[in-house]
Amino acid sequence: MIRRFAAVPIGVGLLVTSSFAGFAADDKKPPAKPPAPKAAKSAPEAREQRIDRLLNMSPEQREKALQNLSPQQRQNLQRQLNNVQKIPPAQRDLASRRAQMLQSLPPQRQNQVRRSVKQFEAMPEERRQQLAQELRRMSAMPDEDRRAYMNTEEFRNKYSPTEQQIMGNISEITPP
Repeated sequence: MIRRFAAVPIGVGLLVTSSFAGFAADDKKPPAKPPAPKAAKSAPEAREQRIDRLLNMSPEQREKALQNLSPQQRQNLQRQLNNVQKIPPAQRDLASRRAQMLQSLPPQRQNQVRRSVKQFEAMPEERRQQLAQELRRMSAMPDEDRRAYMNTEEFRNKYSPTEQQIMGNISEITPP
């Protein structure tokens, strides 16, 4: 399976797609009264959590929760939900695992990782593909081996310090 790192932008537009933590839930009955989405917050994790909650609601619950929002907020969330639902299940699962890994980090570290993802996405296509290929290769390595590899002369000569930092940060949210 080919992993696409640019397919899951963190904190921009669609990293809302990265927060599908509830897809694997096997609860027999839905919660009695799901929490309604709160007013828009600027933190990406708040958007991710809101999308996650909405995705786990029944259509009726989702409709009820969305009617409490302003028309603009409702339209934005509905568009994001539609985009998320178009993503193939394997990519949603990968995005969910990345989001869970991101959310397990301390807030300051989460922000660093998000910045690195934005920098990665802003790179020229050719360079981004090279880094993505390296990230895929490194994702198969155990943490210790990956860290050791990133400290090799070969790795340091091949990538700029900024690229090294970007890959180090992104590798923290890249499941094996």
